[in-house]
Amino acid sequence: MSEWQLGSVSGIIELQRGHDLPSQERTDGDVPIIGSFGITGSHDTAKYSGPGVAIGRSGAAIGTATYVSGPYWPLNTCLFVKDFKGNDERWVFHILDSMDFTAFNSGSAQPSLNRNFLRDIPVSIPPIGEQRAIAEVLGALDDKIAANTKLAATLEALLAADVEAHWLGLEAAAGNSPDISILQMFEVNPAIPRPREPNALYLDMKKLPESGSGISEWDYRPAQGGVRFMQSDSLIARITPCLQNRKTGFVDFLEPDQIGVGSTEFIVLRSRPGIPKQLSYFLATDPTFRDFAIRHMVGTSGRQRVSAADISTYTLPAPDSGWLAQFARLAADRFSYMKSMRDENRTLAATRDALLPLLMSGKLRVRDAEKVLGEVL
Repeated sequence: MSEWQLGSVSGIIELQRGHDLPSQERTDGDVPIIGSFGITGSHDTAKYSGPGVAIGRSGAAIGTATYVSGPYWPLNTCLFVKDFKGNDERWVFHILDSMDFTAFNSGSAQPSLNRNFLRDIPVSIPPIGEQRAIAEVLGALDDKIAANTKLAATLEALLAADVEAHWLGLEAAAGNSPDISILQMFEVNPAIPRPREPNALYLDMKKLPESGSGISEWDYRPAQGGVRFMQSDSLIARITPCLQNRKTGFVDFLEPDQIGVGSTEFIVLRSRPGIPKQLSYFLATDPTFRDFAIRHMVGTSGRQRVSAADISTYTLPAPDSGWLAQFARLAADRFSYMKSMRDENRTLAATRDALLPLLMSGKLRVRDAEKVLGEVL
């Protein structure tokens, strides 16, 4: 620790506000666009070469840190590092990620960060070699989490392609009309009794994912009100803008008879006996189904909802029974593997979050952190 120095944010980096890029001026490409919440899209032109680090500047995500290894475009909703001043880029990302910026909110109704208020935040600065070693330890955890997430997304995409090729896409391709009711294959908001436990597992809208099937976080609270769900149900947001943002998830974290409670703005979709349990999720994320749900939303602007009754009028192609049996085996195997990777990611993230403040403050040295790393990787 004797080689470490006490400095400030302005001594290790120079922050600058990002640049506006209206959606109508964006062109699909490989360049990540960084906003307040992280990567929010892509563009075909970079504003800066990488590596890049940015933190959310406004809204609920002030201080959210993002790292990219290549060229990028930082939006004006974030502050990006214009000059790393010779410090390791990934170490800078982790030092910013370890800071609580809420005390530096300079906004009133809308939270906001002013870079001038961040200049004098004290920072413990290790030598560049130690910075790189710290970044390598934490980066190993981040890389494993990213690899698991990418593999899970690939497995899910392959299942979705199978559903499209052998079921949902067949009738559209043939030009025929769907011929069965959704209710022949799925229950919509099935009747579920109140949980017996005084404090039930509770899932709010924020924890319903916008990509992927996995739900990784939940809370517990008194079992009062809300939509009820059970293992192997699919949850769909029914309100603006959450429905448009594809908030949908598959429940695979409950015990067989356990009952969860969620937001009143959820719709529950459950496969009937003989229908693969995971198929409800792939219907819920199907673009044609979602377009139907969005077109049937009613209410005042900004607070529109689709009802379970309208969802119940949706019609589907009749699936082949042989394909259903084959898909059931394949989906069960892949969803089990995806859940194991998600569980591993939770352990990895908890380890990273525990190591982060200790490494950044110098209270834990890299050689000791590497021993912890060896136990989880």
